[in-house]
Amino acid sequence: MQETLATRWFQRIQKIPGHHLLINLGLSLVAPYSGNIRPRIVRVAPGYMEVKMKKRRAVENHMRTVHAVAMANLVELTASGAVQFSIPNTARWIPSGLTLNYLKKAKTDLRAVCQFDEPDWHTVQDIPVTVDVYDTHGDKVVSATLQMRIGPKLKK
Repeated sequence: MQETLATRWFQRIQKIPGHHLLINLGLSLVAPYSGNIRPRIVRVAPGYMEVKMKKRRAVENHMRTVHAVAMANLVELTASGAVQFSIPNTARWIPSGLTLNYLKKAKTDLRAVCQFDEPDWHTVQDIPVTVDVYDTHGDKVVSATLQMRIGPKLKK
């Protein structure tokens, strides 16, 4: 996959001390709802994104495990970010579906990983983008697939 402007920007900003605060501030401005899980972007590359989330009281349920909706938020953010960091500026995307499989209770911090093959960005289509979420023991707690509708930007 070809490196995008967004990927180059992310690689540059990582060199700045406190870059996680800048990234989270930017994320909270662009996607306010995703900011509530306090994600930490670990790695970005074309077709790949890895995001971590701390288990803390604000994302727990009544069983003191990570709430299903907080994990869904992490999944959507990771998949959307992977697509956004990969797509050329002549194309666009929007999520069109989400399937989540909760495999076990999430009792620790989490790490979400998304990896996909480059599609033809200029053909209107739904592509499956998978995300797996792991606990700190390396056990998979969620397996998810987002359908992303992609295609060329409309001409103005």
